[in-house]
Order: sequence, then structure tokens, then C-alpha cells
Amino acid sequence: MRGGLRRLATPFETLADPFAPVERPSDRVWPFLRSLLVAMRCPILLALGLSVIAGGIEVFLIAYAGRLIDVLATADRATLWQVHGWHLIAVVLVLLVVRPVFHFAREATNDLGLRPNLDVMARWRAWAHVSRQSVGWFQDDLAGRTATRVMETGGAATVAIYRAVNTIVYVVIYVVGILILMAAADLRLAMPILLWTSLYICMTILVVPKMEATTERHQEARSALNGLMVDVFGNIGTVALFADSKAREREARTLFEGLRQRFYAVQRVEVGLNVAITVLEGVMLVGLVGYGVWLWQQGAATLGLVAAALALGFKITSMAEWLLDAVADIFASTGALREALKTVGQPLAITDAADARPLRVSGGAISLQGLHHRYGKERGGLDGVSLEIRAGEKVGLVGPSGAGKSTLANLILRFFELETGRIAIDGQDLRKVTQESLHANIAMVAQDSALLNRSLRDNITLGRDVSEEAIRRAARLAEAENFIPDLQDKAGRRGYDAHVGERGVKLSGGQRQRIAIARVILKDAPILILDEATSALDSEVEAAIQKTLFRLMEGKTVLAIAHRLSTIAAMDRIVVMEAGRIVEQGTHDALLAAGGLYARLWARQSGGFIGAEDGQA
Repeated sequence: MRGGLRRLATPFETLADPFAPVERPSDRVWPFLRSLLVAMRCPILLALGLSVIAGGIEVFLIAYAGRLIDVLATADRATLWQVHGWHLIAVVLVLLVVRPVFHFAREATNDLGLRPNLDVMARWRAWAHVSRQSVGWFQDDLAGRTATRVMETGGAATVAIYRAVNTIVYVVIYVVGILILMAAADLRLAMPILLWTSLYICMTILVVPKMEATTERHQEARSALNGLMVDVFGNIGTVALFADSKAREREARTLFEGLRQRFYAVQRVEVGLNVAITVLEGVMLVGLVGYGVWLWQQGAATLGLVAAALALGFKITSMAEWLLDAVADIFASTGALREALKTVGQPLAITDAADARPLRVSGGAISLQGLHHRYGKERGGLDGVSLEIRAGEKVGLVGPSGAGKSTLANLILRFFELETGRIAIDGQDLRKVTQESLHANIAMVAQDSALLNRSLRDNITLGRDVSEEAIRRAARLAEAENFIPDLQDKAGRRGYDAHVGERGVKLSGGQRQRIAIARVILKDAPILILDEATSALDSEVEAAIQKTLFRLMEGKTVLAIAHRLSTIAAMDRIVVMEAGRIVEQGTHDALLAAGGLYARLWARQSGGFIGAEDGQA
């Protein structure tokens, strides 16, 4: 049976391709929904057609119920089947065959062809766009909140479109069918329904703006609360050690109370709308059924017509409540979607040029010319940096905190868009090469090497198709093989299969750093950036890793940022930065002999570290 149902369902499941390529999603609700409607036009049009048929069948059955009452009231029992048997059998076939077939087709189209594909399509489009944002863009918001907004686009867009297609269209078709049926019997019977429909539409037009505003404010309150939770849970260790628990509780309670008040506002609108709908239902029932009874008294209507009017009236009242819920869901979802699109719909912070080409690295020479970059602020960053790094040269970059070292590395990686100046690799302007090819040719070990919540193997390969032997060799060279076999997660996975937790929290800082170095060894890129690559390692492991790193540097262009000057003393050249400028450069011995900033930093070191100063690296 399961196999048969799967075969029946497959044609509906393949009505749309949720992964079709698209451009940037709009940051406005209706254009975003319109793009989804166009992409999902096949299942939507089919669903609309089936809704027309399904609504028509339901109206027909209720109308026939009234006719059946008239037949039974006047027909001769002995000749009932001879006279009326053919249409009784036809109705039985409609009930047992036609109605179930169309019901299955409509349900399958809506719940298999439309809903899952639409949900995945909206989220895929959001993820595909957001995942292409620059590293710098992600630093402006919480990762958890960004992820939540990406997920919300799918749920919110699906509810809005699904409810519109599956509920509103069906109800409209049903009401139109009833109007035609009543008008066919007596045009005046359609008047109560027309009056109810007009009042319902007017009420909706009046209430919708208020509902939309309250639901958007409710979503803003939810977003603020979600941001607090992501911030606290993501930094729970720091919060536990330093935060005032009472102040933290007051802040959280304020946001929770704000959410409750916004929820009250939404519910007040919905309660008022429900009461108004109930009053309208009473008006419609009294008008429809009361007028039908009056026509029956006058001999202008049959008892069956009165019964059908009564059944249709109660059906409309139940549908009115269904429609109300649908409208409420649609506006709640559009409020959530509007909030999500503030993040999801942002244009890419850094884009490839229209004529961008893949970076071709022949030697790895890096040219920095007149770099000015202050992150849009008045202070910090870089102030006129020019530097030529020869192919295969090993350059150490030192300076106090806030000197601009990390900014320089981030601009070479194009994590931020350079404000003024030019950066080129082997003569190729980085603004004219694809970001993907740029990152493919640069490997980096950062001071804080966070890992993904995946297995050790996945963290080393990051999706690259490499052999187990290559993975183990990289881990061995990174001095990681001595601890990997002992790892085990809560699911019982061991060694390379063990998952390391969020940001690699189940490993020590030194272990995380060694996995990051193994990743770099495996990548074997021609340009290598080291940002305090061994700062989290103990002295014994650091000595072993330094030998590995020096072997890894062979034949590569290297830029090594360090506070621990002893780790870069053997570099070909050391560049000293201060306040966003290059103030000295030369070999270790030459800089010491010059007696400048480098010599002072060297003299001030305690345990091999430069004294920290205020500012941003």
C-alpha cells in the first residue's frame, strides 16, 4: 500500500523544482511572494482548477439534498427507483468515486505539489542569497537571528500563499456557487448572501490595515526577544560569570512583557473580528432561511429549497470562520515575512564584477597600493598603506592592538569592500576576480578557529572529496592524531566520526587550532595567512606545529600576524604597523638594530607577547 501511495504521489511531488536558479530575493513582501507565485504557477493553477471543481461538487451535493427532499415528499414509494433511480445512482457515483478522486487530486496538489516545494523554495532562495554575503556583513547581526529569519521566510511565505490558494479561493468559489444556485431558484434568495458578502468585504477592508500593523509589531517584539536569547545562549559562559542575574532577568522580562502586550493587540483585533463575523452570520441566516420560509408559505418555494438554503447558510457560517482564520494567518505571516526580509532581502554587500574572471595564481605576489579603510567611521582601520609582497616571500605583520593588522588581512581576503586603494595578486585586481576563486587560492589559520558542529573528518575536509589517507596525513602533520582517537560524542561516535559541538566547544582551544591547521595543510593553497596561528597551543605542541608550519610555508606566499614576536622572527621580512600605517619594515635583526617601535615592542614583551593597547586590530 505504501508503494502504491508513493507512486500516486510522485507526479504531484514533482510539479515544481524548488532549486531553480533565481536572482536576489526582493526585500518587499508582495514582490517576494509574486516571484514565488510565478515559479510555482504549475501547482497553483492546478490547485485553483481543482478548487473550482471541488467547490462545485459540494454546492451540487447540497442542492441535490434539497431536491431529494422534494422527491421523497412527492414520489410514489413503489416506483421511486424506476422513476428516479438513474440520478440516485449518479449521485452515489459522485459520492463514492468522483468526489474522492477530485479530493485526492486537490489534497495532493496542495499538500504535496505546492506546500513542501514552496516552503523549501522560499528557504532555499533566502539561504542561497544570504550565504553569498561577505564575512563582514555577518558581523553586523547575530548568526542565530539571521538563521531564524532565513527559516521564517519559508514558513511565512508558505502560509500566505497556501492559505490564499487553498482557503480563500475555495471559499470564494463556494459562495459564488451558492449565489448562482439561490438566484436560479429565486433571485431574491441571493440578496441575503450578497448583503453578507458585501458587509464581510467592507469589514475586512477596515480591519486589515489594523491587523497588518499589529502583527508586524508583534513580529518585531518576537525578533527582539529571539535576539536576546541567541545572544545569551551563544555567550552563556560569559553571561554566567559576569552578568548580573537580576538585571538579566529584568531585561528578559521586559522583552517578554513587550511580546505579551503586542500579542494582546493582535488578539484584540481578532476577537473583535470574530464577534463581528458572528453578527454577520446571524444576519445572513435570518435573511436566507427566513426569506426561504416566507417563500414556502407563499407557495413560491419547495420544502427542499428551504432545507437546502438552511444547509447552505450553516455551511457559509462555518466557512466564514475558516476564512477569518485564513485571513489572520495570512497577515500574521506577511508580518513575519516583512521582518525576515529586512535581513534576507538585503543586496549583497560585496559582489563580483560583471566581467570578473577566476584568479590565476602564478607566484602569489601581493600588491597593496594606497589602502584607506575605516569601516565607514572616522577613526581606526588603515590610513594609506602600501606594501609589495614578493611571490613566495614570508612576511610577518606586527604592531599594537588597533594597528590595522587584521583589517589588512580581511581586505586581502575581501571580507570587506576596500574603501580606497588597490589590492592585486600577481597583477590581478581583486575587484576584477571572482570571490570564490580568490578564497580557493588563500588558506588561513585564525587566532580563534571555530569549528562546525560536525564530525572531525567533516571539519578537516569541509566538503572536499579527498581520501582518508590524505585526511589522516593532514591531522598527523598538525599534531592532531594523538587526541583524535580518544574523542567520543554523546551519540557514541568516535575518532574522526565524533561531532565536536557548536563552534567546536567540545575541544580545547589548542585542539581546535590543530584541526584548523590540518584543514590548511589539506587545502594546500599558494597563499597562506596566519593570524596568531599557534597562540592557543602550549609550548611543546607549538614547537612541533612551528616545524610543520615552516614546511607548509615552503613555496608559498605567507603573511603571518603575530603578537608573539618569537614566532615570526625568522620571517624574510617583518612589517611593523601603528595607527593604521606601516612605520617600519625589515628583518628581525635589522629592526632591532634600528631601535624603533619593533625594538621597543621586543624589549617590552613578557612571555613573548606584545603589550595590548586600546583599539581594534
